[in-house]
Amino acid sequence: VFQEVLSEPRRYARPWYFAYLLSGLVASGMVPILLPLMMASVSHDLSSVAYVMGAYDLGLLSSPLWGIMAERNKQYRALFFTGFLLSALAIGAFPFIRSISEWMPLAFAMGVGFSGASTVSSLLIVDFEPSNEWEPRIGLLQSFNGIGQVIGLLLAGIFSHGSLSVGLWIAAIILIPALILARVGLPAGSHPHETNFVTHFHHLLHIRSLAAFPHINFSSGIGFHFHDLNMSGLRHLSATFGTRFARFLLSWFLMALGVAGFFTYFPLMLNHSYGINSHFSSVIYAVVAGIGIVLFVLAARWSEHFGVEKVYKFGLWIRVIGFLLLFILFFLPGIPHFVFGAIGFGLIVIAWPILSVSATNLAAQLTPISEGAAMGLFNMAFALATVIGAFASGPLIAAFGYQAITIVAMCGLGLSIILG
Repeated sequence: VFQEVLSEPRRYARPWYFAYLLSGLVASGMVPILLPLMMASVSHDLSSVAYVMGAYDLGLLSSPLWGIMAERNKQYRALFFTGFLLSALAIGAFPFIRSISEWMPLAFAMGVGFSGASTVSSLLIVDFEPSNEWEPRIGLLQSFNGIGQVIGLLLAGIFSHGSLSVGLWIAAIILIPALILARVGLPAGSHPHETNFVTHFHHLLHIRSLAAFPHINFSSGIGFHFHDLNMSGLRHLSATFGTRFARFLLSWFLMALGVAGFFTYFPLMLNHSYGINSHFSSVIYAVVAGIGIVLFVLAARWSEHFGVEKVYKFGLWIRVIGFLLLFILFFLPGIPHFVFGAIGFGLIVIAWPILSVSATNLAAQLTPISEGAAMGLFNMAFALATVIGAFASGPLIAAFGYQAITIVAMCGLGLSIILG
């Protein structure tokens, strides 16, 4: 499928894909860097970062509601536009706010907006395009989003030194072209194929074929295949008890839970503990994410050659080594923290393509229920763990400091390896 897209990109691309690129630029590139930095500089309270970013992640969980509204009301164009508009307004208002009680609703609204844009974008493909073109079109859409993330991280690095408010206003302005592009090239009319949001494309979409396409994850990990964040899997949850799939699901949950705190605080933690300011952390993240685009394809090939379980554990071990390196540096003041901190951070980020590809394939292979329901449980476990971990990281840092983040991450990853 990946080679098919590369051979005929114009056939599968649409002008509105660039709106989704801008969404990735802002939501997964600029916001995860600039938002925590601004909150910490204004409130001088590290726990506020966890609560606000947790509210943002919670808003991202509104994906099923957007899907239901789109397919019941048939207002795809209006909802797609509304998602971008809501996000732009929330981001633009952030610099004017100075209290956590107002930040949290704005962050939630921002997450809801980005969730809407992401969810409806997938539905614009699966509800209007032929089923034999779903994988290449959604895969290409994910790739646009991933490219946007790399650009957004580089922009975040530029505005991360004393220009945080300006950076957020620029992020809001960037979404204005997205509002225009969100109206260009959309399917005509509001009469999609006769499908149902809960069950339709999960029976026909080959999830594993999508795994090789580059895609992003938002600040703490949510965003992985939004079109699969559905509720249908809950009805079949009891059928998975006692199976290898259930063990894997718990492994996936613990991995996400363990690292959520780090991805909530990483710009602040890297600067405070390792001397890696937000400019350098943004550049490191962008470079590694750019390399990761190639790794999505390689990880798919490794999974076929070595087996998905080995590749999955390999990805987990890479993250363990990265966090172990960050943890050791707290007790070794004599060695260059900047260099080894950057290496540890790079290892943590570079593991994502390996984990996401192998875990997607593993979930599809191990499931005793339908692949669509399994992917619903798979993404729901990841999303819930991310929200819980983000909210819990605030009190954890307040009580024990940043080193607690590395300990929790290693514990979560260690248990994940044992169960996986």
